[in-house]
Amino acid sequence: MMNNAFSDIFQIPTVLRRDKLSFCDTNSKSLNEWISNLSIMQLGDTSKALFAALLELSELECSETLRFDLVQILHPTIENVLGSLEKNFFNQGVISSDRNEHIIELAMLLRCYFAAIYINIVRRSSDQLDNQKFSIFALNQKKNLQTARTLATFQALQQLTQLLYQQHMLYSEPVAGQWLISHQLYEAALTHKYHQTNLEQIQGGKPTSLSNISQAYAQLILMDIFNTNQIRQSEIQALFQCSFDWAKMVQILSKETDLTKYVVDTTKDHPPIYNKKQSSGFNPNVFISTNTLLDHVTATLHKNAEYISKNEKIYLTPALKFHVQTILGTTAERRHERYEYSAQLHICFGLLTAHFYLSKAKNFSETLLLEHHFNLQNESKFMSAWDKKLSGNNEESSIQRLSRESKAVYQSDILDISVNGYRIKWSGEAPKNLRTGEYILVKETSHGHWRGGVIRWLKQSTEKSLELGLEVLAQEIFPCAVRIQADRHVSNYHPALLLKNQNLDETKTTLILPGSQIFREQQAIHLRLGKEEVKVYLLNAQLITQSFVQFDFELLNEDEQSILHKFMAQNNMDTNDQDLWEALK
Repeated sequence: MMNNAFSDIFQIPTVLRRDKLSFCDTNSKSLNEWISNLSIMQLGDTSKALFAALLELSELECSETLRFDLVQILHPTIENVLGSLEKNFFNQGVISSDRNEHIIELAMLLRCYFAAIYINIVRRSSDQLDNQKFSIFALNQKKNLQTARTLATFQALQQLTQLLYQQHMLYSEPVAGQWLISHQLYEAALTHKYHQTNLEQIQGGKPTSLSNISQAYAQLILMDIFNTNQIRQSEIQALFQCSFDWAKMVQILSKETDLTKYVVDTTKDHPPIYNKKQSSGFNPNVFISTNTLLDHVTATLHKNAEYISKNEKIYLTPALKFHVQTILGTTAERRHERYEYSAQLHICFGLLTAHFYLSKAKNFSETLLLEHHFNLQNESKFMSAWDKKLSGNNEESSIQRLSRESKAVYQSDILDISVNGYRIKWSGEAPKNLRTGEYILVKETSHGHWRGGVIRWLKQSTEKSLELGLEVLAQEIFPCAVRIQADRHVSNYHPALLLKNQNLDETKTTLILPGSQIFREQQAIHLRLGKEEVKVYLLNAQLITQSFVQFDFELLNEDEQSILHKFMAQNNMDTNDQDLWEALK
């Protein structure tokens, strides 16, 4: 996106060339009066005025302690304005309109310069403390300068975390120099031994979200480690809220241990990387362990889970727990090499849409083949109710939207392929269900065979363009249905898919179920296969997203294995006949 425009903000110190401010006198009282006359309702005018004020304050010839005090007066209003600007593009789709592009640029510019003013306070304070001799009568001045440096370092890291959060929400890349200055701020605090200074104490008991600079740096690291190109905006927001608690569980050390999971080279403009044999140019000097956090998140999976905060209770969903466990519990390396490949890919989104196409364009209630209750709901009512169930309080649910958007089959360009997936380019408007973790069907030709998969990651590419990483989960997929209730009423059934994978001599069958929280491990459910039903027991969840859950399962009655095999064999035969007929058209 526009990140390259901000490449010099963090590394080139601002020149001090103002002897006074144009909008108010250089004191706290006058600045407070100026702020009180700003109207948050006039968002455009207020944001421009605050941005101009930040620039002037950063160029003002004054003591760093005074600069810090003045920017602290601006701080709450700037955060309110940034919050209002960010609402315009958070959860508004992954490709922004032209109007939103301007809002995004303004919000990013304001956030960058907000961080930069704190960074420059740290730089100048450090220079003075290192090079200036303080007399015995100026010890109080020295102490105030040290306090300003400590608090400015913390605030700078907080702003850099907020900037990274904003970039994750937009699936965009960091600004040039962003990671380098983050590492330099922490390293300076470590060198001068104020990285563990209790912030609440030096602020006279004023409560802070994090206790010290080390925790602020740990939060920034966590936001990157969680690899948020792989999750939805709502989950990125949830991770950010939980990161205030989780930062306290991260160990940041100056020496490698057996538990070192990630490493940082503070001389590089690069985020933390997985701890493995590094290239010769990478010399790590910060070592990070996340084992305590992994143990904590794993413990929340138990029935008597103990959460450490209200935020965790609100935000820590099963899909998010699965994501955190996967990231922290496995290696960060690709399993399969990518190969250049040029072709068009047909793709459609959503479990219900997949069920529709795999059932030869039948609506879900028709596929149940129930002898009673069949006409209790017409298609429009059923589809609308189901869509509301999937989309929460989405008021746009209607058969018209489903037929035009949810059932749409799109074409995109393949950039490269691997053994189990594709990297594709998406240009133009993106449908609302183009989201990470969404179940998909893909095929390379219009008459080809549908394969089932998931959107693994998403990121902004060129302007008005996205890159998507798709993983194929199965070559053979069979539409079916499940229910928990005893009553065989149409409204008690949920669309489901059987996935069949052949690995060497082993055939593995798994179930794809809706991502609602009504299905869980160690649960018995009814599986409807055509006109017949068998009872199955859900085992381990192999994959959990906001869209669906993939379960291992076993039949409660092994004698019914033939029903399952017969159902899949018949579906395969029907699919092959259909493919042959399509080819002969």
